This record gives sequence, structure tokens and C-alpha cells, in this order.
Amino acid sequence: MNSPLPSNQQLLEFSEAIPWQEIEQQKRKFNQALKSIAADENNQTLPLEQLSDALGVPVTTQFDSNDSYGANVVIAQINGQTHVLGAAVSARYRGKKTLPQAIVPYNFNPSVNHTNLNETDDPITRMRYLGAEIELGLVHADGASPSEADMQNYMQVYREHAQKLGITPQVDREAAQYQIEAHVSPVLGYHKTRAALGGILTALVLSSEDTRLLTTVMPAYPVESDFKLTDDPKVQTAVDLMQEVNNYFPEYEQRLHDAHARYHVDPPTENYVQMFRNQGCHIHLDIAGRSEALGLLAFYTMLHSASAIANAAVLKGAPFVNGTCDAELLCTREYLRRVTVTGRYLDLPTTPHLTPNGLERFSTLLRSEGVNAMARAMLCDEGLGRMVSVMHNPIGRIRPDLASSKRICTLESTGMPASVSASRMAAVLIDFEYNHILIENYFRKYGCDLEPMYNDKDMWAVLGPLDPQTYMDLQDASDRECTDVVITTAAGTHMTLGEFYEKKRLFMHKALYDVDSVDIMPRDIDDVYVSLTRMLAPPSGHTAQTIKEFISHPKLKSTGNWGRILRNTFVERGGSLGEHRPDLVMQIVREIHDALRLRYLQGRHD
Repeated sequence: MNSPLPSNQQLLEFSEAIPWQEIEQQKRKFNQALKSIAADENNQTLPLEQLSDALGVPVTTQFDSNDSYGANVVIAQINGQTHVLGAAVSARYRGKKTLPQAIVPYNFNPSVNHTNLNETDDPITRMRYLGAEIELGLVHADGASPSEADMQNYMQVYREHAQKLGITPQVDREAAQYQIEAHVSPVLGYHKTRAALGGILTALVLSSEDTRLLTTVMPAYPVESDFKLTDDPKVQTAVDLMQEVNNYFPEYEQRLHDAHARYHVDPPTENYVQMFRNQGCHIHLDIAGRSEALGLLAFYTMLHSASAIANAAVLKGAPFVNGTCDAELLCTREYLRRVTVTGRYLDLPTTPHLTPNGLERFSTLLRSEGVNAMARAMLCDEGLGRMVSVMHNPIGRIRPDLASSKRICTLESTGMPASVSASRMAAVLIDFEYNHILIENYFRKYGCDLEPMYNDKDMWAVLGPLDPQTYMDLQDASDRECTDVVITTAAGTHMTLGEFYEKKRLFMHKALYDVDSVDIMPRDIDDVYVSLTRMLAPPSGHTAQTIKEFISHPKLKSTGNWGRILRNTFVERGGSLGEHRPDLVMQIVREIHDALRLRYLQGRHD
């Protein structure tokens, strides 16, 4: 069947040319030698002879090694086959780093495939620890935008509360002045994940009590603001890049102006990043054996599937932007993403080894200064006639560049929105873990050949890749309908979200039972999917109709259509669809905050 994935024959040919052990050995030696070279700031260029001696093979660069300003890719060649050791962006994005200090190791191993994965340090399929980051916004109770001092104080207060609660205290700034990112530590299992997310929401509410800044845990930042971005030089450089890329395409200037009119942005700004007000839940899972092929397979199936569409719909619900209630959409996140060319749909990442003309495309995009990070050069898109990085695509990315002594490579989903429901987010995160188990197990049996999956109609419906048009149509439908959407699977079947998760529950019982190396109890499976169906189609027939019920009602919490609840609340307060009413949106933000206080602080001060 037609597939953009590399064939199993390609995988075998690559590993026959360069054994995976040889690549691993070279990468370890390269990383060790690079640390020594980077420590000496006198090394402005790469001493290739020194690196060649350390690795025992010729080390070269894709471009002139004496050019210390431009981006470059460091490569080695064995038996006529090239593989990437690392890469650096141009000096424009390095800050004060020298070229050796800016080189990021490329940790994927293109020679690890389905026939030798069992020989690596990941010999069996297992449940892998999952990490996540939740983006959210802050606003003063009177609607005023927070200052940098406000944000830094909030973050410090959050860390203190998080430590007391026993959750990960890590919290980072985002590009927008009003946004931060809270981290979920790697965990296993639905109940532990839900507890961790509940801890984060508790810490956020406690921090609001101390600082008087309210949180906006929604897929889009809802309130009116000055659209200010942080003054960090790295952010400003990234903004310059986004502006430059979008200015190549006049149609995106019109999209920006349309968004300004739609959300009453006055005065309008020509800054695409300021309009890019979406907030997500980014999910990471490590890839066994650092296998480049497994990363591509997981990206093309898990992140393109009906499961990805369903999970995003479960978390959607954000009809407000800049104090305006959208006239059509119950969730505005994907509309905001499409304002920039970097938010285009991505079929498959470009890897230097296993995709057509991969090294040339990867290195050309780096060299063009079209990306500010190595991994973003893998998100190459040429659909508009010019090579760009779709770094904000609604699918995700594969990451070979994480800074860790373990050289972890991950699959990252960027298509999941942030949600005020810990139960919904926890269920989506663990479903992602379960999907990953099945795809890794599939790869070990069949490699990148999708034919066996296609012949298993249940697996194809759950994890088979949707064609791009169907995927985008379903995203659009769920933006308008949120959890009321009817989804289409890769098998062509149609069902409600409740029906889909019940089908998936039955499928997971059988599929996970057949993975001998994974010890997941039937109750663990039911905890995830029964929870999802209870939230989406409660047996009682009763669902939350108000903000308070959705967040804090003992029987109705996390049920109902969150986007519709928010829209209805706006209308009930006297607003009209499409109307710019920052006062009403702030009332709703305060009502959400009050419900969170009731949910997470009740009894703490008794």
C-alpha cells in the first residue's frame, strides 16, 4: 500500500551498510570529544582532524567547516553511507555560543530497525514514562496584563507550593508576556497522572491566592491584552524569524488581518506571534533504541489517527480570544495556529537518513536560517513552493536532540489542547501511552510495513493514519462542536466520541493482553476508557451545564461540552456571538477561578 514511510528494505540496507553498534560507538565518542572542544572558547570553528582521530573515521561537515557563522551539519561516512552526528543553527540564533558550543548531537540511530531493536538497550516492549507540559495564561483579576515582575513572582510562588504538594516544581516562561508552562513529571498509570495534574491545578490556585493573578487554563488565551511578548533576546530572535517566514506569503498577511477583524484587535499589529495565542498540552514519550524508523512510524500512525482527533476533541473548549466570543467556533486554538505558515499540516518529518533527499533538505533548511533549532529543520514543508519549517504544525514532532546523558529521543504530540479538567487530561495522556505500546510492539514485528495493520480492521480504525483532508476536516468539525463531534476512522467508520472510546476499550483489552512483556491489568484499561465514556456519555444521562458543575460538582464534574458551556455562559450574561465583550469574558475567567477554588481549596483552610 502507498505510504510515505521508508520501506523495510531501505531500513535493512542502511543497517547492513553501517551496523547500529558502530553508529552508537561513534556517537558516544563524538559527544565526549565535542564536550572537550566546546569547553575551550578559543575553538571558534570545528577541529575536524581532532574529531576524526577521536572517532577513528573521517568526520566532515555539510558546508564549509571554516565558516563559524553559518549553520552546519557534522557527518561521518562509513562504507559509502553517510550518517549525521550533530548540527548547529547559524550564529543568528546561538546567542553567545561558539560554533562547537552550538552543535546539538543527533541522537537518533538510523540503523536500528525491527530486526535488531531487541539487541539494543531496549530489548522488549514496555510501558514508557510519559512527560508533559501544560501551557496557560495569567491575568490580573481586573483584566490588566501582568508585568514581568508579576510573572516571575507567580512562578516563584508556584514552585514553593508545588514542592510542598510533592509535585514537579518546574515552571517556565513562554514567548508571550502572559504565558507560562507547568511541567508534569514522567509518571505511569491513570490515577498517578490524574493526581499529578490535580496537584498542578491545586498549586496554580494556591499561587493565585497569594499573587492575585488568575489562571486561564484553556486552549487559547481568552482575555483582552496588550499582546506583549517577553523581552528575552531568544524570544525576539524567534519572533524575527516568524515574521520573516510569514512575510514570504502574502496570503498569510490576509489571514492575520482576518483574525484581527474577527477578534477586534485594535489597533491591529503586523506581528504574527502576538496573534498566536494558543495553549497546549505537549506530550513526550521516549523512542525505543533511539530508532529513527520507529519515530517515523509512531508519528505517522499515532499522531495522524482517529485517536489523536478524539483526544484533542476531548480537551477542546475555548470560544474566547481577546475578549471576543467567536461566532462559529467552540474552540479557537487551531484557527489561531493557522494564522501562521508555520502552523501548516505536516505529513511526515524529514530525517537526514530515511526520507527522500533527507540530508539535503534538512541541511538546506538549517543553512537558510529558516529555523532556530536543529529539530525544527526536520519539520520541512514545501507545499507553498518555498521551503519552510512547520514548527507549529497541529500534529507534533520527533526529537533527536534532547539534552540528556541518556541521549533520549522522543515522540512529541503538540496537537493536544490545555484543559481545566485533570481527569480528561490524565485519560488522554495514558491513552497516548497505551497507543505507544502497541505501535512499538507492531514495529518490532512488522517494521514500517502498514499492510498487517490495514488488514487488522480494529487496529486500523484506532491507530491507522487518516488522509490529510479527513484529518483537517475532523479538526475543523471538532473546533465547531467539541465533544459533540462525530469522528471518522481510517477504516471509514463513523462514531461519537463515547462510542469510539468504548470500542477502543474493548480493543485495548485484547491488544494489550497480547503484548506479553507489558503487565497492564484489565482494571487499568477500564480506568482510562470507562472514565472517558463516563465523562462523554454519562450513564445517568445528566451532564454539566454550568462552569461550576463542570469543574466542581461531585457528580457532574468533567462531563458535558466544555466549549458549549463557556459559550452559553457568555450569552446568558448578555453577550452576543461574535461580540467583543472583555468585561463578560473576565467575569467568566473569575467564575472559572472561583470554581477551581471550590474544587481544590475546599477543606484546606478548615
